Amino acid sequence: MTNYQQFIVIRHGESQTNVTNTFQAGNQYDTDPLTSLGEQVAARLAQRLKAVPVDIIVSSSYLRARRTAGHIAEATWAPHVIPVGKDASWMDLPGEDPDVRNHVSLLREIDVPSELAGLPFHDPKAREIQQAALAVADQPDGRYSDEENLYDLWRRAEEIRQYLEARTEERVVVVAHGGILKVWLAHLMFTAVARLDTADQLDAYRGFTRLGWWDNTGVLSMRFNRLHGWQWLMTDIQHLEPEYFSFMPSIPKLAVSAPDAGAEYLGELEAES
Repeated sequence: MTNYQQFIVIRHGESQTNVTNTFQAGNQYDTDPLTSLGEQVAARLAQRLKAVPVDIIVSSSYLRARRTAGHIAEATWAPHVIPVGKDASWMDLPGEDPDVRNHVSLLREIDVPSELAGLPFHDPKAREIQQAALAVADQPDGRYSDEENLYDLWRRAEEIRQYLEARTEERVVVVAHGGILKVWLAHLMFTAVARLDTADQLDAYRGFTRLGWWDNTGVLSMRFNRLHGWQWLMTDIQHLEPEYFSFMPSIPKLAVSAPDAGAEYLGELEAES
């Protein structure tokens, strides 16, 4: 293994709920497929990655992420695994293993209140639920119903960090969701903080999770070194251009991406805070 590992971090392709701006909640193993455009662009991304010596692909268990990862696995011949909760730990199952549906996925999108399922992002009822969740999100045990609060997300982001750092492959593709990926990146910025102990720490952490934008099939290039930690290199938000996998933008975007439910949930919490 070289002195660093490369992580190619990808948000899934455009899905049906992205274009309809609708909340998903609960286990989305079978729901929210990619749109036709999502399939096409995921396939283009896979062809770009064909020239990269990918060692393994890890993804969320949700259909939109599995399908995006599947395109990459087909093009690169790299194995595709899904880390799921089993026996109080995270273990890899093959991406096509039907048993995946029966276990919680480490890289799943943020768990939002189940009452949001099927509601448009800007539905008054959705806003009411989000405001109620926000009112208790800063409390360690505060939840509106079955959502993840900031402390839950902190713990899961730490588990994602530990899981990825334990991998030994040189080049790892990670396919997940806009909301949880931004939470994980925020967590990396706070690795020197053991817990969310002060209001300032909590505000800074929550603020960072809401920064920026992540296009469908947008790519983040990162490196990890056991001595120096994580390096955030460059972000490709130009929808798979230029022709070579250089992360350098060259042409306008092909389409406007819509947020995941998790990313929208974070954004709404920001707007109301």
